[in-house]
Amino acid sequence: MTTILLALSTSFLFGCSDFSGGIASRRDSSVLVTVTSHIVGVSLLLLVMIALPAAAPGSSDLFWGGVAGLSGGIGVACLYAGLSRGRMSIVAPVTAALSAAIPAAFDLVTGSSVGPVAIGGMVLAIVAVIIVTVSTDEAIEEHSVGASYNPTKALMFAILGGIGFAGSFLAFSMTSVDSGMWPVVAARAVSITLMGTASIVTLRRVRLKRAAVSPALIAGVLDTVANITMLTAIRIGPLALAAVLGSLYPVVVVLLASVFLGERLARTQRVGVAIALVAVILTAI
Repeated sequence: MTTILLALSTSFLFGCSDFSGGIASRRDSSVLVTVTSHIVGVSLLLLVMIALPAAAPGSSDLFWGGVAGLSGGIGVACLYAGLSRGRMSIVAPVTAALSAAIPAAFDLVTGSSVGPVAIGGMVLAIVAVIIVTVSTDEAIEEHSVGASYNPTKALMFAILGGIGFAGSFLAFSMTSVDSGMWPVVAARAVSITLMGTASIVTLRRVRLKRAAVSPALIAGVLDTVANITMLTAIRIGPLALAAVLGSLYPVVVVLLASVFLGERLARTQRVGVAIALVAVILTAI
């Protein structure tokens, strides 16, 4: 029961974090939103680690954490960019489906044991992306000032976000359990440096517009708490239960987008989103 509650809390928190980050990115640059949310997140994480100290990490753990930060930082920025340019109800499930399917495909290629259920999830993820890609968009919802509605770019960013997250997951899998949350700290340090440099070079500023500050801060706090609850759920086990229930966060994004943004999808788009959600669950089993 503890694992169930923690994993479901993880999905809820990740879903709310993605939604909040998407709202912030409709008001300012997704790169700056990523930097701000990650600064808040790593600050909160360090406080937790001071209260609950873990063993010192090895150089390998920090290295792979840094690789995860490089890939994951790009993934988060792309996800936020996609959420800001298109329908969150499409972007979040597509990103989640690819981020789950690609590591499973990597395991298959490298000779690891991958069951038929996970292979089915990989196939469905590809099918979902194809369906959503060819679907027609029948309506355009209102967006905040400064954010342009572009479903083609949104889908492109969703795919790139999924690839970025997949790379991050693979890198984190190379770290040891004894390293605690240190690889996540290393990842955040790299992503903050990367995205901060990108914002200075491209935007000539590092501060968010006032309207984007609150949702960006909320996204950072919720994302950090979600990482902690997910890690705890995985370590308590069983892993399959924690992974499946913790992967339901796109459902939260879809529901929030429907309630607060009034998003409505065409029939074919609804089919694609449903298949993507099924793909996430299957690849997590």
